[in-house]
Amino acid sequence: MAAIGGILMTSKPPVHPSSPPNDQIDDKVLRRRLQYKYHQRRHRAKQKEKTLTLSHEVQTLLAEIEQLNQQRQKLLVERNCFASRGTDTGVPARVAMEYFRLFEFGMTPHTMQQQHQFLRAVMTEETSGPDYKGVDLICSQWQKFGAFYDYTRYQLQAINVSTLQDSTVVVADSFFSLRGRWDGVVTLYPALRNDTELLQKVINSVIVVPVQYRFEFDSNGIVTWFSADWDLVSALQNACGSSLVDVANILSGANISRTGQIGSSLQDLQQASRPQEDGRGPIDRRHSVDFLLS
Repeated sequence: MAAIGGILMTSKPPVHPSSPPNDQIDDKVLRRRLQYKYHQRRHRAKQKEKTLTLSHEVQTLLAEIEQLNQQRQKLLVERNCFASRGTDTGVPARVAMEYFRLFEFGMTPHTMQQQHQFLRAVMTEETSGPDYKGVDLICSQWQKFGAFYDYTRYQLQAINVSTLQDSTVVVADSFFSLRGRWDGVVTLYPALRNDTELLQKVINSVIVVPVQYRFEFDSNGIVTWFSADWDLVSALQNACGSSLVDVANILSGANISRTGQIGSSLQDLQQASRPQEDGRGPIDRRHSVDFLLS
């Protein structure tokens, strides 16, 4: 105690605020932690949602870019096809050369899928020829060649490209080398059943046929006309050393036309190749002596 101005003062100890109980502190800390975890969870969820949204937008943009690139490439090809179509390096000429490259050794199980894809890419069911129509028939013709011949080979000699309005014409000169089997030869040339000597000449020879192909393209680069002109007469004369009369006999009733078209089905060919009552098959006027001499 102390006396100040005659007044007796009694000193008191300082008063300190009372501390909250420990359980209240624990509750506050727990609430803060829970709030923090909640905010963190919500933040991560928003970030994840944002990431997914951005990923989806990126994929959508990439798809649009790819689609635009394809459209651009198509426009460039179409423009290039139209601009350079009348040259030896234009799209129509390259399509024709690719045809000869893919079918150089005919159609085999190893190459069949690629060849079918190529034909269906450049031709349609409306693609026509002198005695056939549709890309399926062209594919089946190649399969028949594989069934009747042991060896086939294309050799492209020359290409000539011309244009007429929106159409492009590619004329290709080639040699088509063939070596047939006995059953294939007598099926395609049934008249040889009655001439063993000529039959042996044909079977033992590689027949090199001069063939001129004609591809006609529309403005979109699709083949609308596809034809072949086979010079079987000179091919058989050169291969077998035969006279024109012998060649006429070989081609009498032949089941392969001047366009290289083989009969519609194997059964039809086998039926047509059977000897008739007079010992001869039906005669194709295009293979008669008068026609060959015309």
